[in-house]
Amino acid sequence: MTTPEGSPASVLIADDDSLVRAVLRMALSRAGYVVFEAQDAVEVIAAAAEHAPDLVVLDINMPGGTVRDTLGSMREREPELPVLVLSGELRPPDDLTGPASDFARKPIDLDDFLDRVRRLLENPGGAP
Repeated sequence: MTTPEGSPASVLIADDDSLVRAVLRMALSRAGYVVFEAQDAVEVIAAAAEHAPDLVVLDINMPGGTVRDTLGSMREREPELPVLVLSGELRPPDDLTGPASDFARKPIDLDDFLDRVRRLLENPGGAP
């Protein structure tokens, strides 16, 4: 997938598990996305500011901050930033709100994951 300008879309993967990041990075890279990574809440906020990704894949439980605080910090800079939250929990957090937010349970099927990423990127201003 490409941006409206024609460049490859970029995705920031934020997960404290390096194996999860590696698997998601490989799937996204093979699909043609530019991928950045972060391993905790502080890194994801900094990486989002530095790289201005088109989408963030955010693990719900990471060291350094809550999902609410992390989302809030990223959306202060980019209110329409699409975010896919991943969790082992059955239900999404009550505070997962905002435009272009989605929730998926881990472990996630890679085809489902890529489909969710594509939908969020195709519809950045609204819910998938």
